[in-house]
Amino acid sequence: MMYETMLLISQAVRSNLPLGEAIRLLVSGSPNTRINRSLLRLAALLDKGLEPQLAVRKAKLPRRLTALLETAFKSGNFPEYFAELIETEQDRNKIFQTLTNLMAYPLFVFGIMLFVVGMLVLATWGFEIIYLDFGMQLPLLTKLMVGFSRKLSQPETHFILIGGILVLLFLQHFLFSSFWFRIPILGNLFRSLASQKLLRQLLFSMKHGVPMDQALELAAGSFSFNRAYRKRCLRAAVLAKEGTKFSQLIMFFPLIFPCWLVPFVQTAEKNDTVPSALQHGLDVLKADQAGSAFFFYTVFIPIFYFCFLAFFCFVIIALFLPLIKLVTPLSG
Repeated sequence: MMYETMLLISQAVRSNLPLGEAIRLLVSGSPNTRINRSLLRLAALLDKGLEPQLAVRKAKLPRRLTALLETAFKSGNFPEYFAELIETEQDRNKIFQTLTNLMAYPLFVFGIMLFVVGMLVLATWGFEIIYLDFGMQLPLLTKLMVGFSRKLSQPETHFILIGGILVLLFLQHFLFSSFWFRIPILGNLFRSLASQKLLRQLLFSMKHGVPMDQALELAAGSFSFNRAYRKRCLRAAVLAKEGTKFSQLIMFFPLIFPCWLVPFVQTAEKNDTVPSALQHGLDVLKADQAGSAFFFYTVFIPIFYFCFLAFFCFVIIALFLPLIKLVTPLSG
């Protein structure tokens, strides 16, 4: 909903309406939400003559929207660039919504199975007491489950697990910001979405005569939640300013640019048709993204189900194997 409102505001601004007036025109009659109050605050600050980028920061808008507005103001062509950024974000949100819908049921099933297995593991002690009352020698599988249950129930284990998660989050955020892009299958989808956004912004900038170094700097500003792409875009901008060709930048930064784009860009650089190469890259990424999503849903999720069911069966067998050994002589 937020991006739909911002798209309408951008279209009003493209019709030569001042940003403050466009915001009041489209937001005043809308529900009194936090985002609308922030937008009206931005309009009031702009009416006071405050510098646009400073007004955006003082308006306390959502971080992503703040980054998009600041980037659009820096471009020197606010109406056109802002409209392009909002359309890109809308397309990205639609794709993420599709992925969320695909993942909703598998995650729900995973949560239920995890809860059941957790209860079984924690209940292992009760089974152990029953079996020991019969003077049984526990099988190896059951002993392993009992040991695992005891270990899992100790407070020290809880502290270790929580500490490990916090350390991993710290390392991921500060040292390995590209972690999510390295995950098999899902990482390809995330990388494809981010690269599409980057190529689309570069294509738009080049069509409007923006130099490559400035285009990369503007693109970096729009990646507010993506440190990996933002840092690499800024490094690429420095190299582009020093005269490095775009085809070389693609080879230097394989995370943010697909490597297969190099020969197309090299040919385009000779013919001065780089925008057409970027458009080709966008088309290929969209097709590849659809294929990766289909593969993830039809192959990866069933494998995930199978592995978890195998573990579930292992737990059940380990718990009830002594009972089977106990009942078998009685039935004979």
